[in-house]
Parts: sequence; C-alpha cells; structure tokens
Amino acid sequence: MTTRTIRLALICLLPAIAAGAWADDPDWSTLPYTTHSDFQAVDTGGFGTFPVFNGQPVKMRGVILNDPANMLNPTPGAPGFLGGLWQVFIQPDVVDDFGGTALWMGQYLGNITGDPNDTYSDVEWLAELDRLSHDPDTGHAFDRGDLVEIHARAPGLHFRGKTNINEQHSGNPLANFDVCLIEANHGLPAPRVFTLADVKDSADEFIFDPDRLTGAENYQGTLVRVNGVTFEDTENWGPDGEMVISDGAGRTMPVLLGRGHGFEVYDPPAEPFDLIAIFDQEDFDSDDGLTDGYRLWIMDYDGNGSVLNGEGCDGDIDGDGAVGLGDLAALLASYGTTADAMYAQGDLDRDGDVDLSDLSALLAVYGTSCW
Repeated sequence: MTTRTIRLALICLLPAIAAGAWADDPDWSTLPYTTHSDFQAVDTGGFGTFPVFNGQPVKMRGVILNDPANMLNPTPGAPGFLGGLWQVFIQPDVVDDFGGTALWMGQYLGNITGDPNDTYSDVEWLAELDRLSHDPDTGHAFDRGDLVEIHARAPGLHFRGKTNINEQHSGNPLANFDVCLIEANHGLPAPRVFTLADVKDSADEFIFDPDRLTGAENYQGTLVRVNGVTFEDTENWGPDGEMVISDGAGRTMPVLLGRGHGFEVYDPPAEPFDLIAIFDQEDFDSDDGLTDGYRLWIMDYDGNGSVLNGEGCDGDIDGDGAVGLGDLAALLASYGTTADAMYAQGDLDRDGDVDLSDLSALLAVYGTSCW
C-alpha cells in the first residue's frame, strides 16, 4: 500500500460521536444557513472551533467543485482501510462568505469505530452513493457547477486542519447528510488567483492566520488559480500521483493528481504553466498544531498543453477558461483526424475522431465562460 493510499484511506480517522446523539430533523426551510467561514473557524493552533459535537444539525449551501469519482475511489470494497471513498467540495456562492467545505463518506466506517453496524455492505454502499449523487426530490444527477443545499444531521468532524461534513463515522441513518438541489448548472465560481508568495514565506513555510483573512487558510476549500509555475520533477505524473510545483523563487507547494484518465493519456503541460485546482489541507503532524499540510488537488487534465485545469470545460480546447475563436481554430486544425495525440484538440464527444458532431458541440457552447 502506498503512502498516498494510506493517507486517503485515513482521511477522517477520528472518534465517532455516540450513536443516537443527534437531534430530530429540524424544519430545514427555516433553519439558518451556517457559513463556510464559521464552519471552518480555527484557533491559534489550527484546530477547529465549530461545535460539531453539540448534536445540532447544520444547513449549508455551495457550488459543487468536483466529480467525486475523479477524487477518490468509490468502488465497493476498494483496496484500503475504508474500502470505497467519496468526497465532494462545495464553495459558497454569496459574497459575505469565503472558503469551502468537503463532504466525505467512507464504506468501512466500522474499522474506525469498532462497531460493525457502522460498515456498509457493498449493496448498502452503492445505495448511499446513489442517494448522495441525486437530488431527493427531482432525481437530478449532480454535476460540477450545481448549486446545492446540505442538510447535515450529525453534522461533521474536524480533521487535519479542516472541518468536514460527514456522518461522524456512524452507520445510523439518523446521522445521514443530504445533498439537495437549489439550481442545476449554476456555474463554477471564478478561480481565485493567488501566488505562492501569498501562502508561503521566504523560508518556504506556509503562512498561517488563525483569523483566516490572509495566508493559506483564506483559500482553503476553494477553486484557485496559480500562474507561471513549474514541476520540480514529473516522475510521479499519472493518476493518483503526487507532484510539487515551484514558483522559481524558492517557494513550493504539493499537488495531488486525481483519478482522471487524462493523466494517463497526456504528458504534463509545457513549462511554465498555469494551474487551476481545489485548495485543500491535511496536516499529518498535530504536535505543532494544524497549520501546515496545504496542497492543491487536480481531478483530471484535458491535454491542452498550457493550463493544468482540473476537469476542464466542454469546448474549452485551449484551456483559457472560455469557449471562443482559439478553440474553434484548434478544432478545425484537427478536423478529420483520429490519432490519439489529437484527442484534446477537438474530440469533444470522445469517440476517437474529430468530425461534424464535435464542431456542432463546440458551436452550441461558443461564447460561454467556464467559470
């Protein structure tokens, strides 16, 4: 088992709250929203201060940032301490809030609590994945860019620097959280542009502000963009790879690659490149507080060659965040081709060639923005 697999398998390894300690469902329509900034609040040591153990439910809202299957392996019985894993990040859509929150689920929760009732069988796990992947009222299948409301009964746990929405490792349905649709295709938020100097000092140490107004904490859980960086090396390029970027001035930052197929199909982008990712944290050493362990998480790569841009955007061939003339030119330049090398240069329907159906797909979204 690799270090990466162990880290992902132990993502929420904390004691569970006693079963049955959760309040009855409130009137969700009148329950006030909990802001992400309040939910993620920390003390001077980086430990969470939100009262997750008071038994009170939480309602939150945000835009879905990632495809969960491109982040963690949801397959029932997947190798690892917790079997299948599921995680989605949501980011607020309102101007008086900041940050973002991860929603997390694991299959073999009984391995944490010692109670076999907290472990999902393969059939039960698939049912949980189906429940979390669809709006309970309309059946809408959730996608990146959907605006959703979270009804968290437990409501979650603080772990390695951030507070996660989860079932507090209980298999009791009273601890379930629900994902409810507010608006389909609301749109992804514009990535927050930052430099490594915004989050690391001249000694290459992360800048920690317990008020979360500056430094790495201010970006945690959000979609971000950092421009003009390079990889220290590309040895670990591939699905589930761990990379390190540098700004050329002595500052570095870890980058986790997701499970997307693009990391197998394409070489790394030309250097220097721009990077669009989810800003995350997992500090594995709590002895000196939880003020370290920040990293960037990329789900997939569309092979555009210049912007390492997560799961991409339909029609955005050149990776500039919009569908325009550059994308049309790239598609026409590869029109009629079938070579794998041209996969990202116009094969929008992923059928192995670039033809009229791809041109039609691009024209249908021409002039739109990915963000």
